[in-house]
Amino acid sequence: MAQSTLEIVEVGADDPAAVDAAFAIAGASVGADLPDFPPECRYQYDMQFRVPPTRGPRRYFLARDGAEPVGVVQVDLPRHDNLDKAVIDINVHPDHRRRGIGRALFAHASAAARAEGRTGVFGFSPMTDASSGFAAAYGLTNGLLDARRRLVVADLDEAALDRMYADGLAKAAGYRLVHWGDTLPEEYVEDLAALDSSFLAESPMGELEYEPENVDAARVRAQHAANTAWGWRRYETGLVHEASGRLVAWTAIKAARTIDWHAWQMITLVHPAHRGHRLGIVAKVANLRRMQAGEPAVTVIDTFNAADNSYMIAINEAMGFRFVDLWANWQGALA
Repeated sequence: MAQSTLEIVEVGADDPAAVDAAFAIAGASVGADLPDFPPECRYQYDMQFRVPPTRGPRRYFLARDGAEPVGVVQVDLPRHDNLDKAVIDINVHPDHRRRGIGRALFAHASAAARAEGRTGVFGFSPMTDASSGFAAAYGLTNGLLDARRRLVVADLDEAALDRMYADGLAKAAGYRLVHWGDTLPEEYVEDLAALDSSFLAESPMGELEYEPENVDAARVRAQHAANTAWGWRRYETGLVHEASGRLVAWTAIKAARTIDWHAWQMITLVHPAHRGHRLGIVAKVANLRRMQAGEPAVTVIDTFNAADNSYMIAINEAMGFRFVDLWANWQGALA
């Protein structure tokens, strides 16, 4: 392909054909590279142009070779924290790879990020020879290795889960379970903000140069509203310390509106002052049971953990999650 034939344009809601093309390319790319991975929810994809992500603006740029769409890049620009960074995610259609399209998209996205005052870049991808080679070409290094694990619902050891839950409850005297989904529990919003703010500070970060997020109640409400608008079905469970009335543990599972077979195990946090009472195990097992009851079509649940987060990995593996693959958190300076 002659480089001069490549055109890169921004994708907006006012151009449905470009939105369709960008969605299709990302789906084809992920389908080729990660055949077990869930497809992106089309409802969420469309809604994000009307209800943008709360963490900051998101822009898409579509590459066309003549009239044919061949690649797409997503650029996220954090607005609250990490204001010097951009997050870039590139997908090239499998039929058009190894022709310089990925490099052209990265250059275009980098220029757009620099125009917004960004000097650093993050990326997240499976750790493969191809991704490592691409990253090395731009001076990017892996700051943190993540591991994806998968729970196959049909393989659950229900008796083992029951034992984990009972053992956990025996050590969780003085705490009570609370559950929510579509309706945010206003009485716990401040506690949720404090727990969310502690996530990166408490989690292994390796050499990742990422500023911990400072989440407040307004951001919790905004994120919940965006999740609802995007069609996520959420199952969230917490534990309240009865003596203080504070929410001190929290976990969440979410399922996309148009993907009935798959769910994501998301955040699990326990306040440092309340560890040692098996609150994480109690919350995760109770929440899994709620998700099973509410989503009978879900057959697999995926989750990511820092590869050296031995504590959370041990809990997940005890529940039945099994290792799938490694992912890299790429970082570096924008050229």
